[in-house]
Amino acid sequence: MIKLVDIQKNNSVHQMVEVLEIHGPLTENEIHQTAFGYDRNTSWGSNKKYADMLRRGLTKGIIKRRPIYNSRSKFEYYV
Repeated sequence: MIKLVDIQKNNSVHQMVEVLEIHGPLTENEIHQTAFGYDRNTSWGSNKKYADMLRRGLTKGIIKRRPIYNSRSKFEYYV
């Protein structure tokens, strides 16, 4: 498990970018765990908020993704 990063922002795309700059390419769940302490596999809340943030970063061109193989996750994200 990747260590939670202490960033003084309020759940934003920039928080995801900062985590990716520090840790390098991560899967979607690893980004959410590191940036927000949210684990998609064990939390019963909605993932929509965090998925929408990631999509906004992709749309703006701030975050990029590439396919990964031999893994449960389909993509890894990077800046």
